[in-house]
Amino acid sequence: MGLLTNLFGKSGHQLEVDPTHLAARVAMRPLEHVKDGRILGQYAVAQRSGEIVATIGALGHLGSFRWALDDAYAVLLRIRVGWSISAAVTTAVEMNLRAIIARAFTVDFTTAATAINMATVTKTNAMRASMGTSLMGTVGPRISTTTVQSGQTLTADNAPIGMVVWPSRYPTNSTGTAVAQAVGDAGTMQTIYECTSPYQYPVVLSNNEGVLIQPVTAGPATGTFAIYTEWTWAEVEVF
Repeated sequence: MGLLTNLFGKSGHQLEVDPTHLAARVAMRPLEHVKDGRILGQYAVAQRSGEIVATIGALGHLGSFRWALDDAYAVLLRIRVGWSISAAVTTAVEMNLRAIIARAFTVDFTTAATAINMATVTKTNAMRASMGTSLMGTVGPRISTTTVQSGQTLTADNAPIGMVVWPSRYPTNSTGTAVAQAVGDAGTMQTIYECTSPYQYPVVLSNNEGVLIQPVTAGPATGTFAIYTEWTWAEVEVF
C-alpha cells in the first residue's frame, strides 16, 4: 500500500519510471493553478504611465500591484521597468527605480492612478486559454497618470527588494553648455525582480499586500517623462 501511495497522486495518475535507468521522471512545470475544480492562472501585464511632469520626489508611487483576496495568493514571478523622455529635460538627473513590498495595503490608490481592467475581456492577459480570468477583476496593476499616485493606505517595508539604475549623462558638453535629456532618450527595460531558481522563494502576496514601484532619488526638475512596467504573476490557492 505504501508503494501504491507513492506512485499514485490524488488525481490517480501514475508516476512514470524510466525503463532503462529505473529513475523517476520529474518535469519542471509552472505553478499549479487548478485545485478542487477552481481554475486560476498565470498572467502578464505591461503598462506605460502618462506624461509625468516635474518634479517627482524620491519614493513617489509611480506603479503598484495590490492583492486584495483572502482565499488565494499572488506569486510574483517577474517585474521589469523602464523609462523614456517625452519633453526635453534641461538638467540631467539620476534615473533609477526600486520595488518595495507594501503591507497593510487596505486601500488602493484613488488619485493619479490607472488600473488595468482584467475582467471586461474574459481571460485578459492569461498565459493560456484554459486558465481563468484574473481574480484581480477590474483593479489590476496600476500606473501613474501625470504625477504620483495617492489616496492609498499602506505601510511600506524598510528596504526595497530590488533596484535598477540606468547609465548617467554628462551635465555639460565640451563648451560648458547644459546638456538636456532629449525627447526620445530612454532607459532600456530592466528586470527589477525575478524568481529564477527553484531554491529561491518568490514574493507571495496575501490579502492586503502588494508591491510598489518608486524612484530611488528625485526625478527630473524640468520636462516630462514616462515610466514602463511589466508584471508577471501566478494566482494560486496553495503555495
